[in-house]
Amino acid sequence: MVFRSVGIICLATCVWASAARCLAADSSAAPSTPVAQPVVYVSDFDLDAANVTPDSGPGHRARGIVGNLVPEGPLRQQQDPQARAREIVALMAQSLTDDLRKAGVDARRVTPGEPLPHSGWQVRGVFLSVDEGNRLRRAMVGMGSGQSQFQVAVSCDNLAAPELPPLYQSVEEGSSRDMPGAVIKLNPYVIAAKVVLSGRDEKTAIRKSAGQIAEQLAQRLQAGAK
Repeated sequence: MVFRSVGIICLATCVWASAARCLAADSSAAPSTPVAQPVVYVSDFDLDAANVTPDSGPGHRARGIVGNLVPEGPLRQQQDPQARAREIVALMAQSLTDDLRKAGVDARRVTPGEPLPHSGWQVRGVFLSVDEGNRLRRAMVGMGSGQSQFQVAVSCDNLAAPELPPLYQSVEEGSSRDMPGAVIKLNPYVIAAKVVLSGRDEKTAIRKSAGQIAEQLAQRLQAGAK
């Protein structure tokens, strides 16, 4: 009887162990529901080009002829504020998109006017400058502006929200209207990063700032997904 009882106990133990192994195998084999990664859409940042007052004199006409003869390149872009502004904006958007992808984020660059879906996140921003009164202005690129230091304000907004909050609000100040760049007030949720644009190091500074912004954005997105 003792041997029989021990045999029953051993058999029951083996059956229980076998069933436990089967349950464990089934649970490990069952695929977990994948969590869809949100798509991040990177928009072009706001950057104004200074309006150069046209001169109808013969000197201006001569400069215009020479400018048209200069091929596309750095020299031509220095003479064309709009071309330089477009280059800065494009480099920032593409660098930011590439850096977010390196951080494991499904980032896609969108062109101005391209419709966005009602899901995912939108990254947008504005280039800024600081005047003598420590006021923020929309930065301007152009001849005679003397601008070499810019800041960048960035936000990452949920496209599922009914309305996207504005990045900034315009501030009307009497004497400031005569100075280049509109005075603005940033909303408190934006991410600010400093970028220094100076001559040949301009592209390096933009790429470095894009990397810093991408790192902060990736951390926020990962924290929100948990």
